[in-house]
Amino acid sequence: MLQEFVTSCFLIVAAEMGDKSQILAMTFATRYSIRQVMLGVFLGILLNHGAAVALGSSLSLIVSLDKVRIASGVLFVLFALLTLAKADDDELESAESNRYGPVLTVAMAVFISELGDKTQLATITLAGGAQYPLLVLAGTVSGMVMTSAIGILIGSRMGERVPEFAMRVVSALVFLLFGLSALYQNLPQAWLSLPNVFSASAVLSAVTLLLIWRAWKIHKSQATTTYKARAERLRQHLSGIKALVDDLCLKNERCPHCDSAHCMLETARENIEAFLNKKSVVPLSDRLGQLQIDRRKFDLGKAREALCRTVVACQHCDPGHRDTCVLNETRKVLEKICFDRVLPYTGNMEAYLAEVERESPVLAGKIRTMLNTH
Repeated sequence: MLQEFVTSCFLIVAAEMGDKSQILAMTFATRYSIRQVMLGVFLGILLNHGAAVALGSSLSLIVSLDKVRIASGVLFVLFALLTLAKADDDELESAESNRYGPVLTVAMAVFISELGDKTQLATITLAGGAQYPLLVLAGTVSGMVMTSAIGILIGSRMGERVPEFAMRVVSALVFLLFGLSALYQNLPQAWLSLPNVFSASAVLSAVTLLLIWRAWKIHKSQATTTYKARAERLRQHLSGIKALVDDLCLKNERCPHCDSAHCMLETARENIEAFLNKKSVVPLSDRLGQLQIDRRKFDLGKAREALCRTVVACQHCDPGHRDTCVLNETRKVLEKICFDRVLPYTGNMEAYLAEVERESPVLAGKIRTMLNTH
């Protein structure tokens, strides 16, 4: 009884290492979460091998395996072209916002890849002579999931390092390779004459290159639009912060330190104005000890509000923390006014908020609320 499960499982593991189903799982793991890909693989294999176990050795009597493999090849070529054609990031995001979209996509691809494959044939053979067919099914599915899990773990690591556009093209080329391989191996030899192969290759190459070029244009335009939108949001935030910074000082006349060489607040003002006018920002870090500030001369309520807005604006800044960006330099000045010290901030918002909470739990709570609503 147990022997049928173990034999089926290890036979499939041995057959599938480096096979197309494992590579497919690796490819999908660069685009979707590990849980989504694992569930999709499980459903696709369960359906495919379940049909194989149910039909046993009679599958070849119902439909020619060559035709099944040809259909599989055609579907993979279409899948590759659709992957490139749907290059609009907004479309992909809306599709992936549906929790079942990625799972069913993976399940469908895996199901198609296994049609007429050696593992499906092995499952048919094992089930045909098995005393417990369900254990054969459990063994083959377990083996497929085990090999796919290895590919998924590798793919998920690749997805963290490889640009999304590059992985989309690689995914499409993997599908295309599998599809063309299946067609070449299973189409009638009469169809594979040199003129036919050359014509089909030329048309497919032209369509593929055209779709890749179109996908690249869409990718670049969306990247530019995203950058401009982020920059505009940042400018809006800084305009509001500057209005508060301009009104922080309680004195009507300028004090002896009201110049950019000595006053931190004046330096913050000039930095914000420089950024808004597309000029260079002056770093404060190496001059903090020389700059002057008297907390009694500032409206602390407005300083706290400006600090909250500055911290919130950090999420609209360029990806990655830079210690000398205008927001970070403004934050240092406002912290000096609010807390009489500059708090450490390396880009980790939770660690930073823990520092703020030590100085003012109320202010930390206000920043958290603002972050959650923006």
